[in-house]
Amino acid sequence: MLLKSLTLPLILTLSMHGALVAAFLIDWSGERTVIKRQTPRYVEARLVTLEKPKPKPKVVKKVKKPKAAIKPIIDAKPTVKPKPKVLASDKIDPAKLAQEQKRLAEQKRLQQEKQALLDSVASDLDAALDQEQQEELALTEAELVNNHVALISQAIIQHWSRPASARNGMKATLQLNLVPTGEVINVSVIESSGSATFDRSAVAAVKRAKQFSDLQQLPLKLFNREFRRFRMTFNPEDLRR
Repeated sequence: MLLKSLTLPLILTLSMHGALVAAFLIDWSGERTVIKRQTPRYVEARLVTLEKPKPKPKVVKKVKKPKAAIKPIIDAKPTVKPKPKVLASDKIDPAKLAQEQKRLAEQKRLQQEKQALLDSVASDLDAALDQEQQEELALTEAELVNNHVALISQAIIQHWSRPASARNGMKATLQLNLVPTGEVINVSVIESSGSATFDRSAVAAVKRAKQFSDLQQLPLKLFNREFRRFRMTFNPEDLRR
């Protein structure tokens, strides 16, 4: 009973809704509306395969090959010189060969003796010249020494004050210590005159002279040998009798 009571209202509701839909769909103007269905257009699709572009072929430049140098044709066969023929007259006699060797040996010996003689003469001459030069040098050095001794004595006498007790024949031996500049660094009496006053006057004269500048002109070797420690005899010539 309950199902029947529900079915009747449901049917009525559906009928009403159907009538309303039909009212909207019916063309009340009397013309029939024809609804044309449009045929769908189909687009034809094709599968396109993309190909990679082919690389352009490289153009290889043709290099001209150098023309081969034309080599001269050389005959590889060496030229063989014919051996000279030995005649009977060209053969060396052993006796003549020995004689020639003896002559050459004698000539060589004479040349050696001559050269030895020349060397000996040259050596003797060099020795003689060297000795002569040494003698000349010794004379020259002796002259230099004597000249400078005279200059030193003259300088000392010029600075000497004659004491009252000085008499003829008095002399004192002095030793002077000098440097290459000629400067006196020390003076002493190594042999007295017998008078202390005379000895002191001689020493005082050397100290007043102070320096003998001419000694600077001497070679150092000669100065060291003759004047580094210099002895002199102080003997004035104008003393009283």
